[in-house]
Amino acid sequence: MSNLTQRLIFAAVAIPVVFFCLWWADWTRITLMVLLGAIGAWEWSRMVSKKYNGPNMSIVAPFSAIVLTLGWAFSSGRFFNLPPVAGLLGFLVMIIVALYMFIAFAKVHIDELFPWFVMQLSAPLYLGLWGGLSLLILGSGHGLEHSFKFILVMTTMWAGDSVAYFVGKFLTNNFFIGHHLMAPQISPKKTWEGAVSGTVFSMFWVAVWSPLVFEFSWLKGLALGLILAIAGQSGDLLMSSLKRWSATKDASQVFFGHGGVLDRGDSFYLAAPTLVLLSHFFSGISI
Repeated sequence: MSNLTQRLIFAAVAIPVVFFCLWWADWTRITLMVLLGAIGAWEWSRMVSKKYNGPNMSIVAPFSAIVLTLGWAFSSGRFFNLPPVAGLLGFLVMIIVALYMFIAFAKVHIDELFPWFVMQLSAPLYLGLWGGLSLLILGSGHGLEHSFKFILVMTTMWAGDSVAYFVGKFLTNNFFIGHHLMAPQISPKKTWEGAVSGTVFSMFWVAVWSPLVFEFSWLKGLALGLILAIAGQSGDLLMSSLKRWSATKDASQVFFGHGGVLDRGDSFYLAAPTLVLLSHFFSGISI
């Protein structure tokens, strides 16, 4: 079976599952984000283990990411009609950091202790603490309208990346003056031409949907699209750096034909939390 066939089969199954989770209820949306964060943290910890000797974190890393993601869910007061739990997230971060410190001091050789600690702890902090912030672009209740912001970020990342790939691989070689590599040591196939094209398309895409999703003007939509595109491409390069640093081709093979969470969700995990942080700021700007 060809790789393209594998990708199409997986997409035909995964897309309806994702949209069902986003449509059905609070618990399906949170479960989706918890599972993605846990798998991503597991992938991250495996890559770090290739570089630094230490205990197996394949259980601790995803568990920690789950705890931090749920910390956002219960500290926000946005889900299940529950009141916010003040200080919960800070308490959980303190516990996770202390746990990793204990493991590092007890099990890691002093020569590798600090890089091991920083890189392993980064897995739950990035996928759970930072990535879990994505929960706050989800609403509470039954219906797809509670996930419009999530879907907009997801489709923007997918569309922008597709346009960047198409322009960088085909158009610049056949119709334009050539191509200029963006970060050859990190991702040898990414070009500035593709990045600019993907950014322009992302700006247009967000601007079109902003009045419906955010009640923003098209000018705000263009600005927001620009920031999301830059964040998404930065997230892509961040994960590419991690994979190249650890000599890893694909983060995992949990997605049939598509690699892992850190292969497919690299752009989303930087862009979606960025949207959460910017939403109130953009709402206060009169343009």
